[in-house]
Amino acid sequence: LWGSVYSLLCVETVFLTLLLLPLISTQVWCRVFASLSFLYNWLDRLLSITWYFWVLFGLLSVLFASTLKEMWKYEKVRQDHKEGEYGVDGLTREQDKTNLFRSQRNVYIVGLTLFLALVIKRVLALILTLGNLRNEHAELKKKVQAQDDKKDN
Repeated sequence: LWGSVYSLLCVETVFLTLLLLPLISTQVWCRVFASLSFLYNWLDRLLSITWYFWVLFGLLSVLFASTLKEMWKYEKVRQDHKEGEYGVDGLTREQDKTNLFRSQRNVYIVGLTLFLALVIKRVLALILTLGNLRNEHAELKKKVQAQDDKKDN
């Protein structure tokens, strides 16, 4: 489970990095996404891709809540071992630290994966909106140029 969540985090990081690279302009991304829009629309009608995104987001949210609960549990156990009347041995303290570290790591991995999923969704929406606005601007510019040409004649 954690391997797949970590893999998703790595894929999201690479994809977002590619989207934000200054070497690849937003015009290029707009053309790429415009050429793939028919495929997305077809898959969305056939498989409801948007629905799968929100299901994945919901599952990650549940996993995030679960990891938070687990982290709080290990923090409480560690605190109980520190404040307990009976001393615990060094091995138990090290095991507490290890469990707490793993649970914190899992919280960070799932939380960052959730956050990047929303960021990528928003960045893609902004790039597509920018592409549409550029197209509208070009069309309006052509109309104005045509009207100016008519006035000159």
